[in-house]
Amino acid sequence: MASNPINTMDRFTSFSQEIQAIEAIRKSRRSKIKKYPTVSVVVSTLRPSDLSNLLNQLLTQSLPSFELVLGLHAIDLSPSHKKQISALNRRKVKVVIEKFSKEKTLGEILTALAESSHGQFIAKMDDDDYYGPEHLHDLLDAALSTGADVVGRAMNYVYLEPLQLTVRRFAPHGTQAVELWSDWVCGGTILAKRDKAEAAGWFGSGNTAVDRFLLSGITNNGGKIWRTFGAGYIYRRTFTFHTYVTNYSKYLNGANEQVVGLWENPIFGGPR
Repeated sequence: MASNPINTMDRFTSFSQEIQAIEAIRKSRRSKIKKYPTVSVVVSTLRPSDLSNLLNQLLTQSLPSFELVLGLHAIDLSPSHKKQISALNRRKVKVVIEKFSKEKTLGEILTALAESSHGQFIAKMDDDDYYGPEHLHDLLDAALSTGADVVGRAMNYVYLEPLQLTVRRFAPHGTQAVELWSDWVCGGTILAKRDKAEAAGWFGSGNTAVDRFLLSGITNNGGKIWRTFGAGYIYRRTFTFHTYVTNYSKYLNGANEQVVGLWENPIFGGPR
C-alpha cells in the first residue's frame, strides 16, 4: 500500500477500503513517534444529557493521559456526571471545572478555558457530536507527523438526527477530501499548538464563528492547517435552539452511503 493510500482513492472508495487505508496511516505514524506532548481538551456545555455522552466518550479515549477543562454554561453537574469525572480521574485525566453565567458568550467561555489550561496542544470538542476512541490520539499523530499548527477532521460522516440517518461523504476534492493542507476543518475536531492559538487570540469573544476565528487567526499569522481523515468522528445535525436550521438535502445529495441510526464500527466507538 502507498505511503499515503487515501490520496489514491475517489468517491467510489468503499467504507472497508477507507478503514484499511486509515489503519495503515495510523500504524505508520505511531511507529515513528517516541514521545507525545501534553494535550488539554476544552469543552463548553449547556446540555446535561449531551455532557453525559461526551464524558463517556472521553473515558474511552486511547490517548493515555490528557487534561479536560470543562466549562459549565449555566448548568450544574449531576451526581452521574460526578461519577463519570471520578472515573476519568482514575484513568489519569485531570479534570478542571469552571462555571459561567448564561450571559457569557461561547467565545468568551472557550477562550477562558483555553487560557486556564496547561497543555502544549489545545483540543476543542463539542458536546453534541460523536467521537471514536482513537480521536485524540489520531489528531496528535497527524500533528506530529506533518508539523502542522492545527489539525482537524473532514466532515465525512454526518448524523441527521431528525431523519435518524448517518450519511457517509467521501471524495478526493472539496471539504470531504482528507490528508491534505487546507484552511478548514470541522470545528469540533480542532487540535492546535498552544502558542499558535494564543497568538491568534484563542476563540475570540463572539457567540458564533468561534472556530473560524481561531483558524483564520492562525493562518493569518502564517500557520498551517492539516485536515486528516473523518472516520472516527460523526458530526451531528439536529433541530434545536443552539444550531441553525439546516437544509438536509445537501448532505443526502452528496452522500456515498447512508445507514439507519448511528454508523456502527469500532472506529466510532461502542453503542450509543
